[in-house]
Amino acid sequence: MLQYFMARNNMEENVMKTKNYMKQFIDTYYDRHQNLDKQPVIELINDQTFNELSDTVILEEGRSLPELLSIIEEKVYANRLILEHPRNFAFIPAPVEDVSRLGDMINTFYNPNACGWYASSGTACIEHALINWLCEQAGYTKNASGIIVSGGSMANLTAAITARDTKIQPDQIAKGVVYISNQAHHSINKSLHIIGIPDDRIRYINTDDNLKIIPDDLDKKIINDKRDGLIPFLVIATAGSTNAGVIDPLHEIALIADKHDLWFHIDGAFGASLLLSGEHKHLVNRINSADSITWDAHKWLFQTYSCAMLLVKNRSTLLHSFSDNAEYLADAQKADHTDFWDLGIELSHPARGMKLWLTLQNLGTKQIAQKIDFGVYTAEYTQQVICNFNHWQIVTPAQTAIINFRYYHKDLSAEILNDINSLLSEKIVASGYAQIMTTKINGATTLRMCTTSPKTTHQDIDQTISKLNDFLNEVL
Repeated sequence: MLQYFMARNNMEENVMKTKNYMKQFIDTYYDRHQNLDKQPVIELINDQTFNELSDTVILEEGRSLPELLSIIEEKVYANRLILEHPRNFAFIPAPVEDVSRLGDMINTFYNPNACGWYASSGTACIEHALINWLCEQAGYTKNASGIIVSGGSMANLTAAITARDTKIQPDQIAKGVVYISNQAHHSINKSLHIIGIPDDRIRYINTDDNLKIIPDDLDKKIINDKRDGLIPFLVIATAGSTNAGVIDPLHEIALIADKHDLWFHIDGAFGASLLLSGEHKHLVNRINSADSITWDAHKWLFQTYSCAMLLVKNRSTLLHSFSDNAEYLADAQKADHTDFWDLGIELSHPARGMKLWLTLQNLGTKQIAQKIDFGVYTAEYTQQVICNFNHWQIVTPAQTAIINFRYYHKDLSAEILNDINSLLSEKIVASGYAQIMTTKINGATTLRMCTTSPKTTHQDIDQTISKLNDFLNEVL
């Protein structure tokens, strides 16, 4: 009994210590993130710290909270890419709005299981309303629905399962064929493998000089596969490709999908956020022609990891794939009370949509639109700066806040040019000033810049290109 009371006292003491740290942490965090533009964009863990962390054993009696928190702050989270840095041009995710952090923190404290209506009817109400609103922005009718998932990969997988179950019989899967762009995100291939579609039944559609799907090539490949006794059932387009921000010709693809009775999915993990843009919404016109849309909020809606959505034109298709209730069609009539476990893979998950709802409600659509538009304009400004120099070549123009360019000289071989551009990326990353990675466009190594951050200034762009020029002189 004595041991019980001692343990209880220790628990109460630990609660107080934890509460005190929580109160201090927010101030400490914001103090450390002042003058973020003066800090290196990335810190990689060194060998000594790696070995120390790897060799930290879990003790029988535990360790003190101050010791552990010191390890976490000084040795763990100090070694990372600072995604919110204004000169992080390497990855699409935009800086996180503080209100999203607040929503994430609140949800973590209450810790609801948001998959079921009964377990968390309050968050279910909000998330159903949020999904309905997002469907409206996409141009879907009242029959639409969706689910909030961990990220674009899970959204694409959920869409692939739904397409398979809607368009093809179980005994026909061995003949099923899927059509994707050669610019499709690699999560697409993973999803297709999971649903039983091997590489030899994935057709890569040719793209034009702008890296967009060529509709005629899609139509021809579908016709050929039908002639060979195969069963085309799914075509996937991209709205905002990871490589170059490309948006495929959505309307033309939709017409072909409808002609051949294929499910049409749009991976808009990045570009679907243009639906909330003020000046660039037209870039995703006809996105509502898709049967399903992936939309990733932790990419260009300024959310913490993880938060993404799958929207579907017809709610019953999700219920058909994921509900274990034989009366799923009846459930479809009371959409706002449907358990989320009947609409997706997970049987338990946090209320990921709460922070997005809080952000949208707090900032309003006007401010969100301005932030998205700013990213597009920043890419266009970057292109203007690059074009001031003859030795830079625009590989893919600024679009949806992404631009690809490279050093080019007509007298140098493709191999040497690739090596030079790789070195330029390595040098600017090593400098800590900016994060610019390379990608391959038609076999050429290019420098790729994502400009989704509302914190990026024209001076950041000017100085980054200036430093690239300095590094170029060193390399040459």
